[in-house]
Amino acid sequence: MPTLAELRARVRLDRALKGTTFFSTDNLDILLKEGALQLANDGDAFILGSDTWNGVASAQTYVLSGASPKVTNFLDIYWPAGGLVYKPTSSVTKTAPNDFTIVSEAWLNLHIPGWQDATASDTLQHAYLSHDSSGHLLLGVYPKTSTTTPTFKLYYKSRGTDMSAAANYPWMDSTTNLVHTEPYQVGIAYYALWKAHETFTLNQSLALHYKEAYLEQALGLREAQARIFAAEQAGLTAEAMAESADSFGGL
Repeated sequence: MPTLAELRARVRLDRALKGTTFFSTDNLDILLKEGALQLANDGDAFILGSDTWNGVASAQTYVLSGASPKVTNFLDIYWPAGGLVYKPTSSVTKTAPNDFTIVSEAWLNLHIPGWQDATASDTLQHAYLSHDSSGHLLLGVYPKTSTTTPTFKLYYKSRGTDMSAAANYPWMDSTTNLVHTEPYQVGIAYYALWKAHETFTLNQSLALHYKEAYLEQALGLREAQARIFAAEQAGLTAEAMAESADSFGGL
């Protein structure tokens, strides 16, 4: 649970939406796919950290969302996992904030006048987010990348791929299920129920009920995903307890 077919069945348990004459499967699928997208954004459901790309000589910016993006189906950078990782060479890894900082164009304008005309270099000092004249979302770097040797890796939330077959699972559009998100995937059905009652039955009390149920699942999923990247806290706590026990035993 839940494939697209199972999500459909979950929604059809609602008596008001049981038949397909009033509320067609095509309309239901629109809301289920919309719900999967919304849960990906609200619940941090589909986090990717494998998309990498090579630098481009003298390039100041790289497209994250828009034409010819460097990553697939980008929604937002996922900072708890580290955000951006930069490798000036294959044997050197740089991360923020130890090796470079994430700033804004306004900060660069204030602190480094003329920064856009600076000499290109593969020693990254700052990165920033911006938009171009077409509305594309960009990752910018200072200074400009000098060669094609460096690589960028981004941890980010992806919208995933819309479910296209009844046996396929959310975000993957395949028979592979992201089982660590499975307890919260019912939120997709709750989203569809919320919008169906808001739009088709005009039952606002039920719409509100399912809205609250959806938001509860989205919050639970977001917290669960964050806990994965907070494992260090448990590790450091265990380490501190072990050190404390050793110190106490040595007294």
